Amino acid sequence: MNDKIKQLVDEYAKWERLIKDGKVEIEKIKAQIQEIAVSEMENSKHKTTKYYGTESNVAIVTKAETVKMASFSFLRSVLGSVTGDFVKEDVTYKMTDPFKKMVAPLCQGGYIEQKLADVIEQMHVDEATAKVLKKKLKGDPDRDMKILTSAGIPDEDIEYWVYFIAEAVAYEKIVKLLEVSGHPESTPEFYKAIQDMKLALIVEESLKIGIEYEEAAE
Repeated sequence: MNDKIKQLVDEYAKWERLIKDGKVEIEKIKAQIQEIAVSEMENSKHKTTKYYGTESNVAIVTKAETVKMASFSFLRSVLGSVTGDFVKEDVTYKMTDPFKKMVAPLCQGGYIEQKLADVIEQMHVDEATAKVLKKKLKGDPDRDMKILTSAGIPDEDIEYWVYFIAEAVAYEKIVKLLEVSGHPESTPEFYKAIQDMKLALIVEESLKIGIEYEEAAE
C-alpha cells in the first residue's frame, strides 16, 4: 500500500469524524435556539421567528402544526355532506391544507368568540380607518403588523392587537365552516360540533429550524 492511498484514507476518516462531530454540535445549538424560540413564541401568533448572527447569518425557527384525523366517521357526523369539500379520499383520507388551517385553532383553543369587527371597534379608531382595517386584516401576524402601523396604531399596542385579530379571524373561519355544515352560530348544535371536532381531530405542534448564510469566497 503506497503512501498516497494511506493519506487519502486518513483524510477521509478525518472528514467523516468532523462531519459526525459537527452534526452533534449542530443539534446541540439547534436545541438551545429552539428553547429560546419556544419561550418567545408561546404567547404569540407568529409562526416564524428569525435570529441574526454576525454578517449575513440568520437562524429561522418555524412552528409547524400537523392536523391528524382521530375518526373520519366522527368528523363526517359533524360536517355532513360538505366533508368531501375538505377531506379527500385517496386510499386514506387526506385533509386539504385550507381545512387544516381552519381547524387547527379550533382544536387548540386558539380563538376568541368575537368577530374581527368587534376587535377593531375596541381599537377606537375613526370610521374610515375601521373600514380599511376590516378589508385588509386577515389574521396573518406579519402582514397585519404592517397594516396596523400604517393605520397609526401605537407601536406598543400592535403586538396585543395582532394576537386578538388572529384569534377573531380564526373564529370567523370556524363559524363559516360549521354554519355551512348545518350548525348555526351560538346554538347548542354549534357548541356540540366544536366539541365533536376536537374529538375527531388531533393537532401536533413541532418546531423546524434552518440557517441561512453567505458562502465563503474562494
